[in-house]
Amino acid sequence: MASTEPREPGCDAFVTAFIRHQRQIYAFIGALLPHQVDLDDVFQQTSLRLWQKRDSYDPDRPFLPWAYGFARNEVFNFLRSQSRGTVRLNPKLLEQIAEVRAVNEGQAASRRAALEACVQRLSPSQQELLRARYEGKASLKEHAEALSTTAAALTMRLQRIRHALLRCIEATIAGGIH
Repeated sequence: MASTEPREPGCDAFVTAFIRHQRQIYAFIGALLPHQVDLDDVFQQTSLRLWQKRDSYDPDRPFLPWAYGFARNEVFNFLRSQSRGTVRLNPKLLEQIAEVRAVNEGQAASRRAALEACVQRLSPSQQELLRARYEGKASLKEHAEALSTTAAALTMRLQRIRHALLRCIEATIAGGIH
């Protein structure tokens, strides 16, 4: 039965963006905190703060930089509140780490998008070979036997495909081609 409660404006966009990027937010926090328990606590607190501030999220702007700001603040708050005798990082250093992480995430997202586009440009047989090799559980030797070829020949084919993908990714990013 469908809910008849009115939806909050922008809530769907927030939820969609949060679900899509929660692993990246978690990894961002993990780059700043060395202990798993602390990471989990700060991620939970960050998620709560994001939810509380969901009305201030502008779906026309990138979600990750906005969320990273909250995550960074929660990490700083957490580190300030700690009374145990752990080695403390300088807040300016943490800020620099957070900024580098945010820039690297943007670059990684661009490379992932380029990779997806470049894989689509491969022939169907090349795409199938990549899927079979990297998504399957069979060994390289088993793949080679299934294709009636040698492991060495299959390795060379995969290497040529990977090189073609690398060239395509670099060209895509350099030229802004999508």
